[in-house]
Amino acid sequence: MPDKCPVCSEDFVRESGFYWGAMMVSHAVTTLLAVIVHLIVFQYYGWDIAPNVIAIITVILVLFPIVFRNSRAIWINIFVNYNPSFQKKNKDV
Repeated sequence: MPDKCPVCSEDFVRESGFYWGAMMVSHAVTTLLAVIVHLIVFQYYGWDIAPNVIAIITVILVLFPIVFRNSRAIWINIFVNYNPSFQKKNKDV
């Protein structure tokens, strides 16, 4: 993630510990993914532990980069309003 937004110069480097909340968002999304994968695998294999664990770990590892970046984006968007019609006044900023 860059230090500043290239369009509006919003500072993405907040105070120390700001993105700890993103870990909670990431945890919630990962838990939701695990439940969904479990329900899908359960339909085919029942309560067998090996297929469930293998499927959940595989999906979480594959989707980790996406979940990680989106969790940070979700967290910062809770505190910073997005303005799609923003036009940079000074290009040197």
